[in-house]
Amino acid sequence: MDNEATYLCDSCGEEIVIPLDPSSGTQQEYVEDCPVCCNPNVIHVDWLDDEARVWAEPEQDHF
Repeated sequence: MDNEATYLCDSCGEEIVIPLDPSSGTQQEYVEDCPVCCNPNVIHVDWLDDEARVWAEPEQDHF
């Protein structure tokens, strides 16, 4: 099972490593500020079996 994953920040293009928590459900969504540029991203995590699919989108595009 994956313990961490990466996503690309839409604002600065940096690859960001995040920890994964499979106990939080098979579909997760939360807001996290990029540690490089401080812009908020909506992080999506979908679990299929023991593999996580992770992507992000800018918060202003989501809400």
